[in-house]
Amino acid sequence: MYAAGVTLSSLRGSAVLRKVLIAVVVLLVVAGIAVALWARSVLGRDAVRTALADQISEAIGQPVTIGSVGASIYPRITVNLGDVRIGDPVRIQARTLDVGTDFRALLSRRIEQARLRLDGARIELPLPPFSFSTPSGEGQDEGAPVEIVSIEEVVLSDLEIISGGRTLGGDIEVVPEDEGLTIRRMTLSADGTEVNVTGRLSDLAGPAGELQVEAGRLNFDQLLAFLQEFSSGAGLAAGGSAPAARGSAEGAGPNLLVAVKADEASMGSVRLDDLNARVRLRGEQISLEPLAFGIFGGRYEGTLGVSLGGAVPSFRWNATLSGIDVGTVTTFAGQPDTITGTLSGTIDLTGAGADQAAATRTARGTARIQITDGIVRNLGLVRTIVVATSGRAGADASGGPQDEPFERLTGTLAIASGAARSNDLLFESENLRLMSAGVVRLDGSAVDLKGKAQLSKALTEQAGRDLVRYASEDGRVTLPVTITGPAADLRVQVEVADLMKRAIRNRATEEVDKAIKKGLGDLLKGR
Repeated sequence: MYAAGVTLSSLRGSAVLRKVLIAVVVLLVVAGIAVALWARSVLGRDAVRTALADQISEAIGQPVTIGSVGASIYPRITVNLGDVRIGDPVRIQARTLDVGTDFRALLSRRIEQARLRLDGARIELPLPPFSFSTPSGEGQDEGAPVEIVSIEEVVLSDLEIISGGRTLGGDIEVVPEDEGLTIRRMTLSADGTEVNVTGRLSDLAGPAGELQVEAGRLNFDQLLAFLQEFSSGAGLAAGGSAPAARGSAEGAGPNLLVAVKADEASMGSVRLDDLNARVRLRGEQISLEPLAFGIFGGRYEGTLGVSLGGAVPSFRWNATLSGIDVGTVTTFAGQPDTITGTLSGTIDLTGAGADQAAATRTARGTARIQITDGIVRNLGLVRTIVVATSGRAGADASGGPQDEPFERLTGTLAIASGAARSNDLLFESENLRLMSAGVVRLDGSAVDLKGKAQLSKALTEQAGRDLVRYASEDGRVTLPVTITGPAADLRVQVEVADLMKRAIRNRATEEVDKAIKKGLGDLLKGR
């Protein structure tokens, strides 16, 4: 009986508990429905749509239209706006704009600490001249059905940014702060490339701020073009009316610092590896300092400054190169199979031009180069010299090996007017040492060098005796040499004729001297 009583009591208690739980659930459902109905009655009216459009327009200084309005309560009380358009002409569109707010604030018909989420947003650059102002509540229509007071977060998903014919897609999450904003997360993608951006814009009027960009693969030209167009056409300002904001933006100018890291990047048609750069965009000046990356099998470390203020862009380029594959460079430059080896050196150039050809024509400065363990294709320097100094009539220098291996090729270059001039070019190989001076066109179209070639001891022994006697320095044959022609088809000429004439003349003089001495000797003996 006791056990049965306990069981019966427990069952009655459980039944009561279930009823209480059911009642609570029913109350919650009823309350939720009531809140939803109340939210829709407060937020779903056409007057709310008009009021929000007016308030957003006043806050950003641009006309705003909203196609539809609704409301939801999960996970927060949210105003659902459809077909949002900003600007005239329209530069920003969104399929939906959800404005989440606190329930207690909404009881007073206020939207506080709002979370804005735009889906299907489309932004076309350049943007219209915005004039951001923080909502203060002052001057608001007391009869407005709802009032935006503060915004704590903005999220853009399924975003398209269109700039200069390029389209970037992605997602953005930002936090408005005073005159700027913090970028918590920005993921942009185009042509299979994804870029992640974080940082802070401290002033939208410039704009000004610091950003960090990381990517697995990056198109550097598109990044610079996008930054330039963004800064010149963003039209962002903080506070005040639109005209005043425009004047402020034009006076201050952009001041952006962008730290860039990429596993792989491209600059023009050049592939770069392990890119690290700090890009400063200040007014019409773009500087990359430092700028480091792997290129053509070697490493580049230097700086690059670009000025956009003149009729054409101007630049200042300073760099140190190491371990560069020269064969790959010449192939890239359109001169394949001309020279191989490993390049190191320094470059300090200035110039101007809207494209590579113009920049090459106007470049001025100096470069110091050293190429080691390479081959100059089809030069035939040694063979030409050997044939010319052999003394064999009708000898042909065109047959046999023409490639010229070398151990070291060095020189200091003065660059101007699309050409490099040098007075200290040095070519060293197992067979000879060539010291020359002259001009080389940077596009490889023409080479004009003159110098002295000094044969090795082994090759000197193969030269004619008279030539060795009359054309040697330090026991080695030394001859004047010219190298001319386009880089892909160099011609070597040895100026032997004058030396041979001099040798013959000197030999005749020598024989005359001997005859005179012999005659004088005989004459003296006859006495």
